[in-house]
Amino acid sequence: MTLSPPLRAALFLAALSASLAVFFRGQIGDGFTLLLGDRHDGVIALAIMEHWANVFAGRAAWDQTFYFHPVPATLGYNDGYLGFGIPYALFRAGGADPFLAGELANVALRGLGFAGFFWMMRRVFGVAFLWALLGAVLFTLANNLAIRGSHVQLFSVNLVPVLAVLAHGAGAALLEGRRAALLGWGAGAVLWLALMLMTGFYMAWYSVFLGLVLLPAWLGFAGREGRAALAAGLRRCLAPLAGLAALAVAVNLPFLRLYLPKARETGMHDYAGMVAQYTLSPLDLIHVGERNWLWGWLVRALNQAFRPEMPFWTEQMTGFPVLLLLLFAGALVWLARPRPGEPRAALWRAVAVAVLLTWALTMRFGEVSPWWWVYQGVPGAKAARVVARYQIFLAVPVTALAVLGLAALAGQRARLARALAALLPLLLVAEQVNAYAPRFLDRPLEAGRLARLPAPPAECRAFFVTAARAESRFGEKVEDIYNHNTEAMLVAELLRLPTVNGISTFNPPHWPGSFPPRAEYLEAVRRYADAWRVGEGLCGLDLQSFTWSVAPLR
Repeated sequence: MTLSPPLRAALFLAALSASLAVFFRGQIGDGFTLLLGDRHDGVIALAIMEHWANVFAGRAAWDQTFYFHPVPATLGYNDGYLGFGIPYALFRAGGADPFLAGELANVALRGLGFAGFFWMMRRVFGVAFLWALLGAVLFTLANNLAIRGSHVQLFSVNLVPVLAVLAHGAGAALLEGRRAALLGWGAGAVLWLALMLMTGFYMAWYSVFLGLVLLPAWLGFAGREGRAALAAGLRRCLAPLAGLAALAVAVNLPFLRLYLPKARETGMHDYAGMVAQYTLSPLDLIHVGERNWLWGWLVRALNQAFRPEMPFWTEQMTGFPVLLLLLFAGALVWLARPRPGEPRAALWRAVAVAVLLTWALTMRFGEVSPWWWVYQGVPGAKAARVVARYQIFLAVPVTALAVLGLAALAGQRARLARALAALLPLLLVAEQVNAYAPRFLDRPLEAGRLARLPAPPAECRAFFVTAARAESRFGEKVEDIYNHNTEAMLVAELLRLPTVNGISTFNPPHWPGSFPPRAEYLEAVRRYADAWRVGEGLCGLDLQSFTWSVAPLR
């Protein structure tokens, strides 16, 4: 079917708009009242996005947040969220409140993910326009991100397809010995990966992890001719490659200087205590949640039969719908057969092998998981706590290969094959939809609380929370280390007034790990203030009465 450029543009915009409307249908339906996330992790993310708005406005150093005062380089205790902070700052400059700006940043990244995935399907996988459009729709609707979206840093998966296109362009230029093209595509890939590292470590590290397996797999499938082309390209392009290596070091120095000291300070995540529990059982391959439109019944039945102790909500709730997995398996069978005359076959097979091998490493068999070897041997693995999130990353290659297989099925002459290829897209879209959405951030309530904050007294140079909210909107714990810390973080960034409070993936030395109204909380704050030499001007903020107190530790 030949489509005119205007019709293609109209179809692209219609598919993009429809995909975003379905993914964010809850927010659109209630006027962006309930948002993805909660007042704990969700507010931490907003505080870091507000930090970037302050940085871009020249009101803060790039690596120094207004929380954990006065510890240096405090951004390094959590993901950087730079990719979120850019659109967030634009929405804030346009007048959006912090909560709306944060959700609109998610919408913007999802839109970027749609466009990037479409571009990847066309350029890297070489499928026709309509199949590329279907792939972009399926990726944008992805069930596993939709039900795990309360951890908004996972939206950084939307940056992965663009990285794939840039890396593919650099690789193709290298094989063909095109130096200028290699510099252009390679610089784009280096800069994009640096952005990803400063946005969300999981998806950036997963990209490198898959790439470490993808390259040797491609060498195996490329044959003598492909390996010879690579050797010739390397000899011809030594200068551009050296320049790209220097660029990679230069642009990633801020990331390394920020995070390496924090990694040494914190020791990252313990395997037995933190990481092992988040590896995957075989059932988690299809754990799409109990409220998936097409497969929720199957998840409930399997959990009841084999693991009745499994809760409704779990970190392992990152699996794939059944039909998509079946198509992925069919694509593997199709790729296993000879594909003479297909120049992309080696790459497709290498992607398939890399996906299968790395996916297998995340599995748990009884009490044993091969992820232990990854944890011990691959740099950066100790920072990735929730192994199950790898399946959210795999939505990129798994969906791409599944659509590639479906496109191949549509090309068959058999009437049944063509009929299946016509019917399956509707079912593939339907099985991505889930009735559950983790929208626990009440925008009017939270914005109303911020609006009640009076200006701090002139003598206040920093603050800590003396009393936290006592009401629970969605069953959140109120006597909890998150309750006062997260709100203090956002308040500090909005007022641009430092706070000694804060909570993150890792916390600084002497961190006051108690909370009001516990008796030991004030003493914990006092020890922190003494250890970090927080002198005069430390005020208290009561988040129940919304009042300030001067010298509350005396």
